[in-house]
Amino acid sequence: MTLQQRIFIFSIFTMVAALTVAGFVSYFEFSEQHRFALEHSSQVEKVNPAWEALEIVLFTGGCTLVIVVAGAFLLTSAVIRPISQLTTVLENTNVDNLLDPVNGNGSGDELDRMTTVFNLMKKRLSLSFTQSREFTLYASHELKTPLAIMHSTLEQMISAESSVTNKDRLGSILEETQRLAAIVEQLSFLAKADAGLLMFQKLKIDLDQIVGDSVDDIALLAAVKNISVTCECEHLAILGERMRLRQLFLILADNAIKYNRENGRILIQLKKQDNRALLQISNDGVLLDASLHERIFDRFYRGDISHNGEVEGSGLGLSIAKSIVEAHQGTIFFDVSPEGLNRISISLPLIDDAKTLF
Repeated sequence: MTLQQRIFIFSIFTMVAALTVAGFVSYFEFSEQHRFALEHSSQVEKVNPAWEALEIVLFTGGCTLVIVVAGAFLLTSAVIRPISQLTTVLENTNVDNLLDPVNGNGSGDELDRMTTVFNLMKKRLSLSFTQSREFTLYASHELKTPLAIMHSTLEQMISAESSVTNKDRLGSILEETQRLAAIVEQLSFLAKADAGLLMFQKLKIDLDQIVGDSVDDIALLAAVKNISVTCECEHLAILGERMRLRQLFLILADNAIKYNRENGRILIQLKKQDNRALLQISNDGVLLDASLHERIFDRFYRGDISHNGEVEGSGLGLSIAKSIVEAHQGTIFFDVSPEGLNRISISLPLIDDAKTLF
């Protein structure tokens, strides 16, 4: 039975019930008036017919209104409930639960058909995502070997080449090969993260130590553009993998240098906030429009298109950083600080909270 047919039948039933009750009440009222007239025939002329009619209308109309309102409420509740449930499922659908089917009501109505179509769409999307992940994972894996061979061959050719011109050309090709190998390695990392294949060794880590050990390296890189580096750290411990956390910090710091101005500054802060470790890295670069704050974590997105050629990189660094943060049960976001600086903030669970997460 379709939803339209059910609504129609329920409406007819409600109207019939309302009319039946109205008829019964009217019959009862007329019978009472007739009995009263027979028993008090001398006083019938004193009863105002208008009041009798009003009394009948109020009784029958009130009963009818109650039935109609109750029927309308039940009808709308029955119709809206499955729609609300389906909406909730749609809101909670993401890449991780595409294979979880949505339960239908089994009635074969429009909503049940919509649920079936939605389940088919989820299966197609899941297949598409799976194929995309597998292609990236397998392609990056297969490209590593030929790139390694090309790299080794080019190094040997440069060593054996006597012509300065040819050495320069081969050196340029080698540089591009190294860049391509780095991109393939980054794509492989992201593909493994998407597939849930990244296995991190969760140990107690002093996050302030990782930041402190890396600040000197960051200061050397920033000195090329005369960028000052300021670090303010509290002692905080989390559960995680040291190598990946160091990689995360270096990615963010390198990004803060690349997209900074000459004679700018970088502010690194590590503090406790709401029982979590909050790492913030701010820089003096050109402020991004608010509509782009989420996009900087997209793969191959590199900010202002007009400046892409001026900044080296593949546009995968922040995507990798986001994967590392999420693997540590953390969150990462971009905003503008009250001082007017570009700022990336990372929130990670402290070791007491992290014990319950891994």
